[in-house]
Formats: sequence, structure tokens, C-alpha cells
Amino acid sequence: MKLDREKLIAMSVDYFEGCNEHNLEKSLGVLSDDCLMWFPAAPFRYTGKVALDIHLKDVFKTFKTIYFRDYKHVVDEVSQSIVTYFNVTLTPYEGDIINMKNCNIFHGDEEGKFKEVIIYNSGALSAGFHEGSE
Repeated sequence: MKLDREKLIAMSVDYFEGCNEHNLEKSLGVLSDDCLMWFPAAPFRYTGKVALDIHLKDVFKTFKTIYFRDYKHVVDEVSQSIVTYFNVTLTPYEGDIINMKNCNIFHGDEEGKFKEVIIYNSGALSAGFHEGSE
């Protein structure tokens, strides 16, 4: 299934809005069963929906609020990819509020889902990211 510009943007936003809403089904709904999510600047790597389910549950139980916003998208329909730049504020149940300017690169597959998510973060990550990581 070929993803057009509008669909790639909608899927990216659905992932982020699902996180904002603590809606696991919405966030996982755009990811393939064997999706790989990883952070080049951090030691976290999640392979497959089971690991991503564990990871996102850890994020949701660590952060009282997650606020992704100010999206800017660069879409490449030929490679079925989208880069989304954004601001995010993470408010933990315990500890200091974290503000970052990040970028996710999403790569689509033949089934119309994201098969890979590469996350570049501007701040250090720790709490909420260990569970589910290889």
C-alpha cells in the first residue's frame, strides 16, 4: 500500500497524539508488528510491537503528561518516509519537567505501517525508556 503525503503526515501525528493521550492503541496502530524503534544517541532499542507495547506502557506510567506539539514535516513519498521535527514536554510523576526539541524519522512498509522509527532527542533520556529495550 503506497502512502501519500497526507497519509504519512496523519500517521506521524497519530503516533504523537496517541502518546499525548496515553492511548496505546492509537500510537501502536501506525507501527508494523516487527517495527524497530531506536535512538542513535541513546542506548534504547525496541524491536517489534511486543517490545514497543512494554516501552510505551513504561513511558505512560513514568510521565503524567506528554505534550508533543509544533510539528514540522518533511515527506518523501518515493522512499515512503517522513521526518517530523517537534517540541515535547514530559512531566514526570516524580522529578523535573523535561523540555526537548526532537526529530523522528519514520519509514513506511508495503502494508501501510511504519517499519522503523529513528528518534533524535535533544536531551538525556532515562526514566521511562528502559523497559522493553534490548
